[in-house]
Amino acid sequence: MHNYFTDNLKGDIFELSEKNYHHLKNVIKININEKIVCVYNSNKYLCKIVEISNEIYYAKIEKKLEFEESYIEINLIVGIIREQKWDFILQKATELGVTKIVPVEFKRNVVKIDFKKEENKISRWTNICKSSAEQSKRNFVPIIEPVIRNLNELVKYKADLNLVCWEEEKKLTFKKELKNKFSSISIVIGPEGGIERDELDLLKKIGYKSITLGENIMRAETVPLFIISCIKYEKS
Repeated sequence: MHNYFTDNLKGDIFELSEKNYHHLKNVIKININEKIVCVYNSNKYLCKIVEISNEIYYAKIEKKLEFEESYIEINLIVGIIREQKWDFILQKATELGVTKIVPVEFKRNVVKIDFKKEENKISRWTNICKSSAEQSKRNFVPIIEPVIRNLNELVKYKADLNLVCWEEEKKLTFKKELKNKFSSISIVIGPEGGIERDELDLLKKIGYKSITLGENIMRAETVPLFIISCIKYEKS
C-alpha cells in the first residue's frame, strides 16, 4: 500500500495535492474508495479516498496504524560530492534508515555550494529524501541540515558515539566501535578527495575518533551505505 507524507489534515480528512496528487492520479491511478496510508506527525493512518476534485485527493482516516520504526539515531556527516552520486547517497541513506544528513564542504571538495543557491539545493535534497521515505514506508523524512563550512560546527552534531572514517587509521576498527552501547551515532565521511590531516586533527579535538573500514578503499558514495548497513545489522 502506498505511503504519502502530508501536513494538511482537516478534521479526519487529509488533503493531498501537488506532487502527491500527481502521483495518485497519473502514476498509480487511485480512484474513490481505494485505500492509501497517510503519514502525519510521524504517525501512520489507513485512509480511504472519498473525493477527488480541484486537483486534490481527499482521504478519510479509517484507523491509526500501530507502527514503530526500528530506531537508532544516525547522523550522516558527509562531504558533498557530484550531483548524481550525491542524489544516490540521499536516496539510499534514507531507505536504510538515516536520521539526519549533514552536508559538509571539506578542503578537498570538488563540489562547492553557492550560498545564494543553498536554500534551493536543500529543498531539492529534502524532496529526494521524502520520495525515498515514502517508497521505503518510513514514518519520517530525514532532516537535511545547512551546509557546514567550518568543521568546528560539527560539535553540535555529537552523539553517544562519534566517529570519522580515515583511510590511514590502522588500529581502531569500525567493527570494534559498534560493540559499544549507544542509541545515537554521528559519523563523518569525506568527499572524493578525502579528509586532510589538519581537518582530522580538528575533528579529533572536538571529540570524533578516527576509524578504519578495512584495507579496501571504497568510493565516496559507497561508504555511507556500507556504514549505515553495518549499524542497522548490528543494532536492529
